[in-house]
Amino acid sequence: MRREKSQKTYKLKIQITHVMSREDNTITGTLEECLASWNIKKAVEMTLSDDSALTALFELLRTGDNEIKLRALMVLEELLDSMPDVRKLVLIRRFLDEILLVMERGNDEVSIHSLKVLAKLVHGVPLYPDTFIRLANALKNLAKSRRNEAVLLEIPPVIVNMKAVSYTPRLMDVLSRLLSSKNLRLKAMGLRLLLNTSVYTGATPLLKTVFFEVQDMLSERDVALADFALDILLEVSNFPLREEFIDDVVKTLTIVKNLALGKSPELREKAKLVAEKLGAAIKKYYARNPKKAMEKLHELLVHERFYEAVDLALAVGDTYILKWLAGVLEEMGKETLEINERVLPGPKYPEVAPEKKAQRYLQPPTLSRFRGKGRKAASSSLHTGASGQGKSPKRRREEFSRALASGDEEMLLELSRVNPELVFELVRMLEEGDKFEKMDALWALSKLAEGLDSRWMSVLKTGVRPLINLALSRNRWMRMRAVKTLAVLASRAPYGGEIVEQFLEFYLSRDMSKAIPALEFFGYYFDRKWDDKSAMAVLPVLAEYLDRDETRFDALLVLEALVRSSPSDRVALFRPFVGELKRIKKSAPYEDQKLAIRILEAMADKGKGLVHG
Repeated sequence: MRREKSQKTYKLKIQITHVMSREDNTITGTLEECLASWNIKKAVEMTLSDDSALTALFELLRTGDNEIKLRALMVLEELLDSMPDVRKLVLIRRFLDEILLVMERGNDEVSIHSLKVLAKLVHGVPLYPDTFIRLANALKNLAKSRRNEAVLLEIPPVIVNMKAVSYTPRLMDVLSRLLSSKNLRLKAMGLRLLLNTSVYTGATPLLKTVFFEVQDMLSERDVALADFALDILLEVSNFPLREEFIDDVVKTLTIVKNLALGKSPELREKAKLVAEKLGAAIKKYYARNPKKAMEKLHELLVHERFYEAVDLALAVGDTYILKWLAGVLEEMGKETLEINERVLPGPKYPEVAPEKKAQRYLQPPTLSRFRGKGRKAASSSLHTGASGQGKSPKRRREEFSRALASGDEEMLLELSRVNPELVFELVRMLEEGDKFEKMDALWALSKLAEGLDSRWMSVLKTGVRPLINLALSRNRWMRMRAVKTLAVLASRAPYGGEIVEQFLEFYLSRDMSKAIPALEFFGYYFDRKWDDKSAMAVLPVLAEYLDRDETRFDALLVLEALVRSSPSDRVALFRPFVGELKRIKKSAPYEDQKLAIRILEAMADKGKGLVHG
């Protein structure tokens, strides 16, 4: 009896299995017919009302042809739009491998829709570490493959939505390997996943990593990568800034601004938005301590990061700081870098209220403000209208020192007129002083060369030789200040010819350590006056310097100064340079191109018919 009962039970199970198998085959067949006839709506209705139909849909991802797989994925996209997260978690556990297999092996269209499904599937669903790693590795392999760009563009939406239940050492190792990859797209994936690791809590290392690593990704050469990087910055720009990474934030702001002002229409608007948000974050950071902003500006200028200095000043948005920076850039020979060119289109900074204009809380910084603790600048300032008349030499020397420390140009000029021997003290500082004394003396001599009238030029001659020595310095700030001061003296003083001859000797030597200061000198000198004899000596060799990468920019500045200062009857002298300028306009770095275009325009204005095309 028991054996008969057991046999009946076994037969019943076989019959039920056969019935279920026939039903499954029927559901799969019906679903496949719906997909083959593009009846997506009916396929969606079937899978919504019957779990076995949903299972059959994934079965078709394994067995169907590319057309059936594509339509099955479209059904899944429809389903996932309204599916609760708990249900999505079940699908990830059961069917993630099928989707990944289709993504890897399908044609481009199938892979695109697989990625769209993955983006919706992982949205709002924290993944177990093993699942997270499996998905990250699959996406990494796809990013490394030579697939159509349209496929790769669908990876970022998946990455953005990937979060884990917990972050195990093995998972973090995967992120670390992505971040250390030489492939910038893989590095960007790692950066985004790192940002996903948790809700931001103000951790400095995370943002320091983001702002440091993102810089290389912001290039018009890879629009998709730059767009992805801008999305990352759009998110982190909402977080408060810290001193530890403010330098990278400023550098990133300049790179983003270059995109906003660049040629790529796909990036300009988003880059503009990111630049404005980063600027607002910087403004907020420095709002309570504007002195820190001035210190950072000085640091950027000393390291010749001029564009970053301009962008930082614009972000801080203080009119006084902007005016000060414009003056400093001019003194450093950066007249070609115009602050207005870095302002993004549209209203940027509101006008300062009249009552606040009188409440200036900063004094123009001088180098003495940034000296080490061992040397303190004098704190007392001079009264602008004070006179040196009737004061002892010791008293005048004390006031002279304070004028240097405070950067009081007017008092410096007045004291020098009363006591010209003070110039000898400046010369002594140039020859024997430490780095800071030399820089203060350079600043003072540049102001005296510009501000004193011709009667005092003979006194300043004592500074010519020390200035020439500093013009050959490796310290760019000192060199530029010395060169510009000498150019002013050469254009104003009776001994100017001697200075020009010295720099012509440097120029014709073709020794780069001397030729570069000579090019800088002639850029300033010809900007102030036309000197026919010197121009005839400079022009024959200028083409050589235009052809060399390390001297091209300075040579272009010399040529521009020559063109602008030349009389109209001498403009034909520049005809031989037209072809070279057109070549530079097409193939040289961006800054050189801009300068070449400007020179061609100046030539066209000077001489009709000189420039063609």
